[in-house]
Amino acid sequence: MLSGVGSVSASASPSASFSIADSEASNSRAADQSAVGRPRTVTLITGDKVTVTPGAKGRPSSLSVEERPGASGSVRTVTDDSGTYVFPADAHPYVASGVLDKRLFNVTHLISQGYDDEHTSGLPLIVTREAGASRLPAADLPGVAIKRQLESIDGEAVVADRSRVTSLWRALVPTSEEKADRKAAEPPSLAGGIEKIWLDGKAEATLADSTAQIGAPGVWEDGATGAGVKVAVLDGGIDAGHPDLEKRIVSSRSFIPGEDVTDRRGHGTHVASILAGTGAASAGKERGVAPGADLIIGKVLDSQGTGTLSSIIEGMEWAAKTEKAKIINMSLGIAAVHTQDDPTSQSVNQLSKETGALFVIAAGNSGKEAPSYTVYAPGTAESALTVGAVDSAEKIADFSSSGPREGDDGLKPEVTAPGVGILAARSQYSNGEGYYTTKNGTSMATPHVAGAAALLAEKHPDWSGQQLKDALMSTSKITPDITPYLGGSGRVDASAAFRAQVVASGKVDTGLIKWSRDPQPVERHITYTNHGNSPVTLRLMLDRGQSPSSLFALGSDQIVVPANDSASVNLVIDPRGIATGGYTGQVIAQDSTGAVVAHTVLSTRTDSERYDLTLRAKDRDGQPMTGDVVLKGSKESEARYLSVPATGMTLHLPTDTYTAMMFKEVRGAHGPGSVGVALLGDPEVELTDPRVVSFDASQAVQVQALTPKPSMPVSTRVEYRRTFTTTQPQDGVVMDAMKINSTYDSVWAQPSPENVKLGAFDFTTRWRAPQTPLAVSRGSQELDVLTQPGTKPLPDGTTELDAVFAGTGTASEYAHLSVRGKAAVVRHNSSIPAYEQTRAAHAAGVKLLLVVNDGDRRLYKWYGQDDHATPGPLAVASVTKDGGEALIAQIAASPRKSLRLRATAHPTPAYLYDLVSHHEGGIPKDLTYRADSRNLARVDVTFGQKEGTPVRETRLDFARYADIVWSFEAEPVTRGSRTDWVSTDAGVKWQQEVTVDRVVREASELVTYHAGETHQERWITPIVRPRMIGADLPTRDGSSLFFNAPAWASGGAAHSGSTDWANGLSQRTSLHQGNALIAESDSGRGAGWDLSPDRLPYRLVVDATNDNRAYSRYSTSTHTEWSFVSGEAEQATVPLVQLDYAVDLDLDGRARRIADLSITPSVLGAPATKVSSVRLEVSYDDGATWHRQKAIRHNGSWTTVLLAPHSASFVSLRTTATDEKGSSVSQTIIRAHGLK
Repeated sequence: MLSGVGSVSASASPSASFSIADSEASNSRAADQSAVGRPRTVTLITGDKVTVTPGAKGRPSSLSVEERPGASGSVRTVTDDSGTYVFPADAHPYVASGVLDKRLFNVTHLISQGYDDEHTSGLPLIVTREAGASRLPAADLPGVAIKRQLESIDGEAVVADRSRVTSLWRALVPTSEEKADRKAAEPPSLAGGIEKIWLDGKAEATLADSTAQIGAPGVWEDGATGAGVKVAVLDGGIDAGHPDLEKRIVSSRSFIPGEDVTDRRGHGTHVASILAGTGAASAGKERGVAPGADLIIGKVLDSQGTGTLSSIIEGMEWAAKTEKAKIINMSLGIAAVHTQDDPTSQSVNQLSKETGALFVIAAGNSGKEAPSYTVYAPGTAESALTVGAVDSAEKIADFSSSGPREGDDGLKPEVTAPGVGILAARSQYSNGEGYYTTKNGTSMATPHVAGAAALLAEKHPDWSGQQLKDALMSTSKITPDITPYLGGSGRVDASAAFRAQVVASGKVDTGLIKWSRDPQPVERHITYTNHGNSPVTLRLMLDRGQSPSSLFALGSDQIVVPANDSASVNLVIDPRGIATGGYTGQVIAQDSTGAVVAHTVLSTRTDSERYDLTLRAKDRDGQPMTGDVVLKGSKESEARYLSVPATGMTLHLPTDTYTAMMFKEVRGAHGPGSVGVALLGDPEVELTDPRVVSFDASQAVQVQALTPKPSMPVSTRVEYRRTFTTTQPQDGVVMDAMKINSTYDSVWAQPSPENVKLGAFDFTTRWRAPQTPLAVSRGSQELDVLTQPGTKPLPDGTTELDAVFAGTGTASEYAHLSVRGKAAVVRHNSSIPAYEQTRAAHAAGVKLLLVVNDGDRRLYKWYGQDDHATPGPLAVASVTKDGGEALIAQIAASPRKSLRLRATAHPTPAYLYDLVSHHEGGIPKDLTYRADSRNLARVDVTFGQKEGTPVRETRLDFARYADIVWSFEAEPVTRGSRTDWVSTDAGVKWQQEVTVDRVVREASELVTYHAGETHQERWITPIVRPRMIGADLPTRDGSSLFFNAPAWASGGAAHSGSTDWANGLSQRTSLHQGNALIAESDSGRGAGWDLSPDRLPYRLVVDATNDNRAYSRYSTSTHTEWSFVSGEAEQATVPLVQLDYAVDLDLDGRARRIADLSITPSVLGAPATKVSSVRLEVSYDDGATWHRQKAIRHNGSWTTVLLAPHSASFVSLRTTATDEKGSSVSQTIIRAHGLK
């Protein structure tokens, strides 16, 4: 019977990434498809390691988790539109309570940021302090180095050494005693006065005609050039030698470690010259908006155009506080963040308040991606003047990001400026030639506005940043064809702002007016300021645009503004009777001549209907408990993470259909001291009135699998997937899975009230269960035992032995006991090292050590030697507290102070079950999976590695509904054979993976099994050669050809084998067109670019050498050459001819001297194409001489008979195959296999 739980791995998905505010199409080939399939490992802040293997050509990605030493909880993975998150059990509560940035666990995002282990040894963090807390004591946090003080947000930027993050995590998380002291209703918090830890993520960089478009020449005519105004450009540095800039720079500093302020990408120079270039290189023609301004250059983006959030914040603090810049231009942004609660936005708001500086920030370039909520942080900061882009015809640029701001629906962007086809200075260190170059983007629009602000600040040096912002907004050119959520108040007009006598509030913005059954009007005011010496009478007109007539109302249609003074008029926003949505307008002020002197943009959004959603959790006894909930609405792109206290939680949410699910530890199946994991909640909550969701473990039923033969799971995964639409693409999907390790004894799930009506819900349980490694019983009483890692197993078979109680298992406690050849039962004690118990038991002659846990859950602990690598000398297994204490009591009560136990051991499993149970629509009441011949296929597996070679194996399940593969952690396998029984659900495809430690990783093709079938799989066996499977197929796409031809497939079968280690295996791959070399690499991956569209002959050549005799003494070298014709095509598989071999071999890789050898050719991507001829030669002297073999064709294969001489030890093969269309392959394998 199988009813327990074990360890598992997780998965991956495309992630949102930081984007560039410069919209030019990149010619970078960083996304080279040749890199597809290469695993990336990310060490999380907890110390757990996550390995992501990207998919290819529509194949899902896969992900596995290596838990940190000492980890004993489960691992949860959640995938939504923002990426794939991997949450160790002890970290998820801190994310749910808001004290840990969830992006620290978004593994796809971390990889896209370059924060995987290969690219950086440190994890960059921003740590903010609780109010009143002292500076972060770096000495008290292991492995942490403080890089920057970030005073504006009361924090520090630090780098955590990845090799020590496990120790860091222990220091950050309160101790068990501190957790016990915390009230159940309190959300979890971090130790040491830390308020929150953020990922220190990366942001990226987002003329003559354009300066005239915003009216700058008119200001120049009035004598203003921005002279004396300090303007900072925080960007990618500067070409200080450019003629347009060399005399304008008054201060510069780099915030990028190891880089000076030189701009090697060209973005910062371009931006700075739009703002303040003199035009010297063009005789003044291409001057910037404020050519007299003093430039302060802060390099916050590196030479690749990216910068950490902390480098940007430090640059902002330096520019505003140290250099006292009046205007700060930031043509950069964080494409993944659209709220103003991130550290950079917080810093903008705080520095604006402290210093009076005006931050002018790009809106971003995601206008094509979504119709709203795409403005980048820190342009989302309320105090920032956020800039969109228009073209020369005053049309919004299609790339310009749109508002409103996410979170509160505040108005963003606030103005526009030219950002299409902008000619400005080119850095001499960047690509191109000449003094000038053209770029597009909100990056280019932003310095136009910053320059206009500098001109205005020259005239009004005492104005605050807010006054400058109001003036630029209220004097902008109204663009009626552009909604304010794209264009704000209008296109900036430097001349109008400079010459204005009267300015007004730039905007009246309520943001989101929360829904209420009895909504009340909201009152705001518009302030007009007269900078003239005479009073001004203004006539006010309300332009409601498309807004309802009752929504906006002015308190007066006329106002008198005294000389050198201000006056205000009330504006009432009345949401009563207004449909849900966003509404905008303008209040236009005219003077006595009818001329427009100022205008104020209006913005409000009325909320949708909302109701209370109450969340309550109960344990299996029906008592209140805490828990972490994933809540997802059908209209939301990202899931919410909520920490629900024992007292419950009530949310006020918009009318919608939600799914609310919780994974929670509960009482297990083996008594009060056992622990299981339950999935609780409701897949479909229709919030059309107040609702209560009860996460009720008392209603949960056990999820279990019954197998024909005894088995015990080493890995279990429980997952659900919820989508709210059946159309493609399925936006808003959430997939949530829990890895459940073997310390939990059971899995439970709360049946759904009914199946979902909207969209789909999938509930899946996955087990990997080998033959039970150790069963211990006393009569009919079966003990719940778990073999401990780092121990020597009992011999295969059944043993009867006496059990004696030995206290806590110290050497002194064995002194007066007779335990030789017996089982010793000891209590676990955390103060006694595990190996001390092992050593004492072994010295006393104990045959089996049974350790009774002193806590809940099963004990799983290293009982080997202290190096955590060398196994101990005897068998050790844990017993759960309840069962173990009962055993101790029985021993004490027995006259002989011992009991007879039966132990059945199978250290090397003869069989294994890979099982999947899938339910659609909801969670049913019957959750028992009954495995038998009606739903299983048989797979006979052979592992042919040398004795003692470390090899691991796993099998991935590809569900029909999933874009993600949740891979179980590979388990060690020994040389020999095993019978696997695999589920045959039609919606599941399987792929087996086998890894020779740090040498080769092999994978099978995707397979759908059918009940009753028998399959054969041979791994780490001879006839190793290049072979491609579905994820690796070569592809012609337009003028490019991508290939991945890994050279290490073994077994002669449908496998692929690759290596990422330099361990005695080498490969050289080259692509040729005719005699011309197109591309080459020292791996199987590569690409040919800019190929002719004509159909031309090509050759792909792979040469591989095996010098690792510990891995294999066969296939010492291979040479494979494919010839084919290719022309321009769209995502077409290149039809290479591929060869598979079959010969009867023993475990040592040897065939009889007279043996049948068959060769089966196939054509990639074209299974209907026939191979017309096969030529085979063999060599028995490592290729010195070759002998032509007669091969007989039958059913698509060619078979020959090997007649090896007695002097031969190896067989080498040379094969040529040609298909009916002329494509061919020639393959030579030296020492393909051995001979008996």
